[in-house]
Amino acid sequence: MSRPVAIVTGTSSGIGKAIAERLLSHDWIVCGVSRRAAPIDLPRYHHYTADLSDSKQVADIVERVRDEHPTISLLINNAGVGHFAPHEELSMQQIQELVSLNLLAPLLLTKLLLRTLKENHGYLINIGSFSALESRSFGAAYAATKAGLLHFGDSLFQECRKSGLRVTTISPDITRTPFYDNLSFAPEEDEVAAVTPQCIADAVMTLLTQRPGTVTTHLTLRPQRLLLKKRPRAC
Repeated sequence: MSRPVAIVTGTSSGIGKAIAERLLSHDWIVCGVSRRAAPIDLPRYHHYTADLSDSKQVADIVERVRDEHPTISLLINNAGVGHFAPHEELSMQQIQELVSLNLLAPLLLTKLLLRTLKENHGYLINIGSFSALESRSFGAAYAATKAGLLHFGDSLFQECRKSGLRVTTISPDITRTPFYDNLSFAPEEDEVAAVTPQCIADAVMTLLTQRPGTVTTHLTLRPQRLLLKKRPRAC
């Protein structure tokens, strides 16, 4: 039998990198899409450079990947960006980037690959955020994009469930990744203060090995304790 093929976005670091490595260890072929090349030097990993906030690049990269790997059965929409400040202080460019990368790109990628995924009885996994479920200050625009992604996943499952397509949104809370490098806050060093990218990769594998006919449509992962520290913004 041929190996299953997955597209994973945002594989240059953090959650996307951990998911790609876990899939590779389970004999998947992984097509990683990110702005920067991923530091993954493993067999069956193929990197595609693209800025997913650019709709034309989204369409071009899907056409290229599908031509080279027509049996795609898994799409993981993971790439994202975070800007946190009082809403009036966000620039228009920051708001546009949040919507383009966190919400529009997954919608476009899914639209372009949906028929292929359905034909291959595949799986769509969106990496959302716990921010979609809980109001927090200084992240209204970010939370809005993640809430939209969650609702999109739930609605798409309802729309496509007869085809056999499975759809899940994973909503992690604070996760220890480079996501916080340019932010004014970050999780404390205590291991109970953050989820790890490997935990999310484990969750992906649990979903993929779930009994056929049962679908976990929404999965939340939270650290045992919420311990944040303030930090200076990177220049």
